[in-house]
Amino acid sequence: MRPLISAADLQEQLRSDHPPVILDCRYDLADTASGRVRYGQGHISGSQYLSLDDDCCTVIGVHGGRHPLPSVDAMAALFSRCGVTRGETPVVAYDDEGGCYAAHVWWMLRYLGHENVRVLDGGFAAWKEADGTVTREETAPEPARFIPDVQEHMCVDAGQVAARDASSLLIDCRAHERFTGKEEPLDPVAGHIPGAFNVPWRDLVDDAGRFLPIAALAEQLTAVDERSIMYCGSGVTACVNVLAAEHCSLGLPRLYAGSWSDWISWPDNPVATGE
Repeated sequence: MRPLISAADLQEQLRSDHPPVILDCRYDLADTASGRVRYGQGHISGSQYLSLDDDCCTVIGVHGGRHPLPSVDAMAALFSRCGVTRGETPVVAYDDEGGCYAAHVWWMLRYLGHENVRVLDGGFAAWKEADGTVTREETAPEPARFIPDVQEHMCVDAGQVAARDASSLLIDCRAHERFTGKEEPLDPVAGHIPGAFNVPWRDLVDDAGRFLPIAALAEQLTAVDERSIMYCGSGVTACVNVLAAEHCSLGLPRLYAGSWSDWISWPDNPVATGE
């Protein structure tokens, strides 16, 4: 199953006997409450809102990065509340930021062993352009029992990144200015993990927030496979690169969930700057 779905195909699925659970993942790092506000102003009919901070992360600690993953039990409880049964319920996630927050939820579900999940290509804007139904009404989901089957190979920690071998390509998915250390608006240390290559996640989507054609994605992700490791600032936007690789049938790369903000929390970890 391709990890992306078009607005037209989503409309068709919603008319089927088994419509998907739809998760609105809109968020803004600069205004963390704005996603829920926008949801209240209008969302895809039947969708539920998930907040990156409140639903998809746990409490920040010394290590783990700025957006640490919740425990497996907490994630299972979240998706149970959303009405998702692992292995059965189709799920579609969307946002309005090039798919980065929706891709994070997509990754969480895949990590828990649920494969029937896709991201709406082009997000909320594409839905409106396709004359999809928009409402302000909230729908109470029918709870389910999500029993996880954790795919431990999908997630790595700082120790595994440091101990990787030459076959494990390390990809930094942040903007080039952050990779080189010229700019660092979010974390106290600038630079990148030594040995990493830079493939900014925003280079994988167009100005409308749609993913580039498969050939263009594959060109950017040359040599990426399931042994590769993706990271960003806090493990969220790197999920776009993971999804893009899966979309190109390159395999499912691993995610360094704590990412740069976790890496620099360990004083002995080296830091590189420049190209």
